[in-house]
Amino acid sequence: MQSGKIKPYFYVNHYKYGIMKALKHLTFMVILLFSFYANSQEKFGGLALYTLRDDMAKDVKGTLENVAALGYEYVEAAGYADGKFYGMGPTEFKALLESLGLKPVSSHNSTVTLENADQMIADVKAAGFEYFVIPIPPMGHFTYDAATRTMGMSDDIELVTEALNILGKKCHDSGLKLLYHNHDFEFKPNAKGIVPIEYFLENTSPNGSVLGGYSRHKPH
Repeated sequence: MQSGKIKPYFYVNHYKYGIMKALKHLTFMVILLFSFYANSQEKFGGLALYTLRDDMAKDVKGTLENVAALGYEYVEAAGYADGKFYGMGPTEFKALLESLGLKPVSSHNSTVTLENADQMIADVKAAGFEYFVIPIPPMGHFTYDAATRTMGMSDDIELVTEALNILGKKCHDSGLKLLYHNHDFEFKPNAKGIVPIEYFLENTSPNGSVLGGYSRHKPH
């Protein structure tokens, strides 16, 4: 075989062994392509488990096994409730991820309050995550209009910012980073003429490791 081309006898079927040899060649190419795909996923292998929330609700282990089989390496959780991640304790969930070769990076915690923050932060830390994510304006400041499917937040931007600073310091003291996941509405002026994302950036403490996601797309 020369110049990477399959010999003509494969096409005219003159020799049976020629077909078998060509099939082996094709099998090798499939394995090579799959290996390339897996390696590329290792480089770009972060998956938000929120996108698989229905599957995770039915079969946590099976879904994570499929995620790992596809070549993903990092995951972001979105299933914390009552001290558990998808029904498992923090260390149990961490052990499951480790057994599958998956690394926990961040966890969405939409129900955080100043009252439950310490325990929630401790659980996120125990599960091996690096980022404590606030996916929506916390503590009742998130709004949703079902008729128009429009998300938003209250005009109490000062209270939200104060909460972010307090939570940011708690995360920082625990060895975590606080990440606020923004949406499109944070870029729009509220009733007071304040653009929330600008106010956050100007008034959150860097010592609290408060970050912005900067996702400007409109959610579906």
